Amino acid sequence: MSTRKPPQSDFRTILESLSRRHDTRRVFDAFTRFAACALAAGTREAEYLEEAKRWDKAELDLFAQALGALVLEMESKPFEDVLGGYYMEFALSTKGQQWNGEFHTPKPICTMMAQMILGDMESLPSEGPITICEPACGAGAMVLSVGEACLPEVRRRLRVTAIDINRTACDMAFVNTTLCGIPTRVIHGNSQSNEYWAAWSNIHYIAPWLPYALRNQTPEAMEQGEPPKPAEVERIAVSLGQREFAF
Repeated sequence: MSTRKPPQSDFRTILESLSRRHDTRRVFDAFTRFAACALAAGTREAEYLEEAKRWDKAELDLFAQALGALVLEMESKPFEDVLGGYYMEFALSTKGQQWNGEFHTPKPICTMMAQMILGDMESLPSEGPITICEPACGAGAMVLSVGEACLPEVRRRLRVTAIDINRTACDMAFVNTTLCGIPTRVIHGNSQSNEYWAAWSNIHYIAPWLPYALRNQTPEAMEQGEPPKPAEVERIAVSLGQREFAF
């Protein structure tokens, strides 16, 4: 009879078991990095391998179990920022939140703001992309609420630029928007100073006219993790200056 323990079904429990041997913030940062890379359709393999060097095989197996558990939970709670809520509890102390100025917007507030901004959607373009810029996205809770407020055919036309100065927040936003099917380009940078260091497009954002299987072969897919080009930086600056569809 096998004595192997069954897989743990709660990603929180699995991460907390890893935190008995490692700093909690390091565990969470690694988990979100692994999750983002795993959901990037083969476009972030170098990042995954670099992070994997820091963990042994048993730990990598636990991270994989945690991702599976997270996906199942998010399927049962669509458009809810499960990751961001746990980040506040697990990876940050109360003092840490105060020192870093990190306070994630509650779901009811995000829902209300999304409904206020989108209204009855009659003002949205009837065809073509709908661009949105979120200059301090955190884990992407506001983007999730916007996606939830849209009909599926409208959601597919969204082109979200989500920016945050916190690299872990960028990985959380990438995971959240990918699993919820929201076309999003996540940028690690400072939207106030207009400085940007890296960018990643999820599989829904990359060349949406192509089948999913071909998207990871496009030039945009090959540029994952590189800084935005000057033309894109200029578009962001214009968007934030106009405050059009910017939260």
